[in-house]
Amino acid sequence: MNRGTGLIAALLCMPALHAYAQQQSPPVLTLKEAQQTALANRPLLRASQLSADSARQLTLQLQSGRYPQVLGSVTAATATTENTVQDGKEVTLDTRIAAGSLNNPSVLWRAAAGLTVSQLVTDFGRTSSLVQSAQSNEAAQRYRVSATRAQILLEVDDAYLAVLEAQAVRRVAAKTVDARKALLDRIAALAKSKLKAELDVRFAQVNLDQARLLLLSADNAVEAAFARLSTSLGFRDTRRFTLVDRPDSPSPPIDLDSLLAQAIARRPELASLRADRDAAKKFVDAQKALRYPIINVYGAAGAVPVGDDRFPQYYGAIGINLNVPVFDGGKISALQQQAQLQALTLSESLSETENSVVKAVRVAWLNANAGYQNIEITAHLQEASAQALNLAESRYNLGITSIVELNQAQLSAIDAEIVYSQARYRYLSALTALDYQVGTLDVIDTGR
Repeated sequence: MNRGTGLIAALLCMPALHAYAQQQSPPVLTLKEAQQTALANRPLLRASQLSADSARQLTLQLQSGRYPQVLGSVTAATATTENTVQDGKEVTLDTRIAAGSLNNPSVLWRAAAGLTVSQLVTDFGRTSSLVQSAQSNEAAQRYRVSATRAQILLEVDDAYLAVLEAQAVRRVAAKTVDARKALLDRIAALAKSKLKAELDVRFAQVNLDQARLLLLSADNAVEAAFARLSTSLGFRDTRRFTLVDRPDSPSPPIDLDSLLAQAIARRPELASLRADRDAAKKFVDAQKALRYPIINVYGAAGAVPVGDDRFPQYYGAIGINLNVPVFDGGKISALQQQAQLQALTLSESLSETENSVVKAVRVAWLNANAGYQNIEITAHLQEASAQALNLAESRYNLGITSIVELNQAQLSAIDAEIVYSQARYRYLSALTALDYQVGTLDVIDTGR
């Protein structure tokens, strides 16, 4: 192959190589995309939604009691007969079921088909109370879906920011390794020229090894953060992404009382408990209605094409039935008392949870304020440490100070840069936690 042909082949292969390189690079992932992916993938959210759908079916079951119930029946029966002599005459006796109850029905052979219709006239509000209780339970399940959704968003936000924080720390560690390697090379060259002592070379080597240990720890932290992010997104395997950094957020809200009011009104966990309490109260009403009569209307119609001659060819009947509880050994009273105690239990649980939410909002608000102040302090610390490092390097290069002082200045600068990077992302995490505690994290795009 001549040189021109090889050049043409290389040019033809360049698009394919570029596409391959793009496939190997991690995909770009924004926070909004991460949240949407988690909401689409997490089995926990789907399970919560299925539970809410299941609660809806109970409501439909109870509502069906308000409508006519129609039952179609096909019956075929035959019975043994017995011939006997009564008053000097031979007669045939039909079978009668004599054991098992107080009645004594005859069993006549026949084949028949018909419909039976029943309609509840009134149970004095028991069915309505049961339906309302089921509807409140259904609403509670829907609120639990919102709570699960908010919990997933909190996990994704926190994991996303943890990756950004770990990557920022790794960049500091990598920069430290490069800087200390360059310093070691410079000191080693000066030592060969007898301008620096061999002790300085050894100290520089120790500092480089410490920086490499820091980089190794940072690499491990990045991998662990990606594993956590992948799990929060609903993936079983660890996946890497190119994350889009979040901009710095403004200062935290000042009005704590407003946040507390929002939390009491908007937290889905509290709304779920309120719905549970309402369901329990309606169930108390339903249990009270057990003391009242139940009135039903029944109707039946059908045909007996073949059978005993005593059956008409067609039949039909309608009737009304009234059931009144007279004595039940205290069962209804116990059921009513149990329902009332459960309602009181849920009311107390709601009050306790509201107190816990208030405490959590206060703590999250304090953490957000402390995190915001921490950014300013660590920024000043980073600036002062950088200036101290420049001064220490100048003094060391002039031979005024030892490498020990330079090493201390480097350590201070590294620590200051790391804590500043951590402060930025931990403040964002604190704001996310505050949004969650207030109940405003159920919106995918937080606007920050």
